[in-house]
Parts: sequence; structure tokens; C-alpha cells
Amino acid sequence: MQQHQPPLSEWIEVHEYFYAQNDEIAAHSCIWGDFNFSLNGILDYEIEGIHHLSPPNYGLWIPAHTAHACIAREIQPTHYICIHLHPVLCNYFPTTTKAVEISPFLRHLIKEILRQKPATTAVEYEHLLQVLLDQLRTAPAYEHYLPQTQHRVLKPILQQLANPQCFAKSLQQILHKFQFTERHLLRLSQQELQLSLAEWRNRAKILYAIDQLHAGSTVKKLAYDLGYQHSSSFIEFFKRYTGQTPAQLRE
Repeated sequence: MQQHQPPLSEWIEVHEYFYAQNDEIAAHSCIWGDFNFSLNGILDYEIEGIHHLSPPNYGLWIPAHTAHACIAREIQPTHYICIHLHPVLCNYFPTTTKAVEISPFLRHLIKEILRQKPATTAVEYEHLLQVLLDQLRTAPAYEHYLPQTQHRVLKPILQQLANPQCFAKSLQQILHKFQFTERHLLRLSQQELQLSLAEWRNRAKILYAIDQLHAGSTVKKLAYDLGYQHSSSFIEFFKRYTGQTPAQLRE
């Protein structure tokens, strides 16, 4: 006889919180798995001794029984989403921490779940949770959002690529002084980081841009600092990586 499966509402919990700057969640672990992400800022995590960053377009999958702590970095309140998954559902997910891409659809879906929860019928809510589970299971996942390396060639290059004073320079201008071929560096970066240096630098720029926007920087100044001649080009770049415009991030 087939065992009856409990409704997903007993196996998936969706919560939202607001954290002020430097609010901290002390190190802890849960018997359920956690999928955490911010709607508008950067969350700083320490997960079993490893540093992770979670900007608005990437969440973190934290398996059950995994010790983790978190701190809010932004001046403005950070709108934080936590999705708890029952241990049975954890079997569908990796056994190690992953940075998970947040699609615009997934972001909208979670907002709808939070908005409709009080008024939604059981059947409708179960359907929303099933779609949520399917989206989480199939979302692209990576080891880190901005991976680091101790490689003797790549480490000084990454330091330059992440230096805000160099953001206005082209990638070729920065790499030129290191006297390695672009092909060699591309092979190294894919091997060590699983990212191209151009993609790694774009992610570093996004983290910097989010911090600066929350600190009160104007879009025009930020676009100039990042090497864009027009604000519209920066806004397009920002939206491509975060799923929202700088103005929407500040809301």
C-alpha cells in the first residue's frame, strides 16, 4: 500500500525578514535545509569556515546540519528571504553549499507566495510550492558567486580586477602588464575559478555597485567609475546581472 505523502506546506516554509546594517545571525545549523537570498542587498556568510557572498541575483543553498553565520552589510535594511526544506526534500539537492542563480521568474514567484499566503486556498498554495520546488531544483548552481584562488599567477590578477580604481580600465589594459597570453589566462581561470576573467570582473563590479548605491552614490557617478560613457549602458549591465535597475534596488 502506497504511503500518503504530507502536503508540501508541511515540508516547505517560506519566510521574509528585514535586517539593519551589521545585524548578525550567530553560527548555527538546522535539521532542515535552507535556501537563503536577499531581494535588495548583499549578505555575508561564513559557512563551515568558508566565506560566501550572496547578492540579489544569487542565493545560497545550505544543506541540513551545515553550520553557518550571516551578517547584513548594507546601510539600508536588507530584505531577506529564507526557504526551509524538509530533510526528505533535501535529497533532491546537493550535499554541499552552492550559489544558486535567481531568475526573474523565481524572484517573482517567491514574492507571490509571500503576498498570497494569507488569502490563498490550500490547493492554490500547494501548486505554488510545487512550482517553487521545481524552480529551485533546476536553477543553475555554482561553488561560489565570486570564487577566490591562491594560484600564484591568478591571485595578483584578481586583486587588480577587483580594485575599484581599475574598473574604468579595459580588461586588456589590466592583463597587459602581467605578460601572459589571454589564452593561457583564460585556461587558468576556467580551471581555477570555473569562470572567465571577464565574468569574474563583472561580478566584482556588481558587488561594488550594490555597496555604492546603498551608500548613496548616484547612477551617473557610478557609471563613470565603472568605465561606462553613458548611464543607460551601466543600468543595462546592472539589470542583466541583478534582474532589477539601480532605482528598483533602492526601493
